[in-house]
Amino acid sequence: MEEKAFNHQVNKGDRFEFGKNWKSYLNTLTDEKIEIAKQSLIEMLECEDLAGKTFLDVGSGSGLFSLAATRLGAFVYSFDFDPKSVKCTEFLKEQYCPQSEWIIEEGSILKKEYVYSLGKFLGGITPYRKFELRPGEC
Repeated sequence: MEEKAFNHQVNKGDRFEFGKNWKSYLNTLTDEKIEIAKQSLIEMLECEDLAGKTFLDVGSGSGLFSLAATRLGAFVYSFDFDPKSVKCTEFLKEQYCPQSEWIIEEGSILKKEYVYSLGKFLGGITPYRKFELRPGEC
C-alpha cells in the first residue's frame, strides 16, 4: 500500500524519488566512503561502540549510515517511505552483512500509526513529543 501511495505522490509532483539518486550513488560506493560514514557516526554520537544499542534509521535513503551503525555493533532498524530507497538499503545489507539481524522496511515517519508501532525504540519517550538528542550517552 505504501508503494502505491508513494507513486501517486510522485505522479502528482508532491514527492521526489530520492531512491533513484541513491541507486546511482551506490554504484560509486567504496570501502573508504563506508569508513567515512562510520567515523562521522562515531564523531556525532561521541561513541565508538554501539554494541547492545539499537539504531533507528528514519528515512534510510541509501542505507549507508545503517551499514555504518551495523559495523559499529548496533542492532539496526531502517525504514524509508521511498520503495527504491528501501531496495538500496536492502542491497547494502545483502552485500555487506547478509547474516545480520538488521531490519529494513517501508514506512513513513509522517504516519502516526507507523510511528506508534516503533514505540519499542523510543525508550519511554512518547512519540511526537519533543526530546533532546544527547551525544555521548551511549
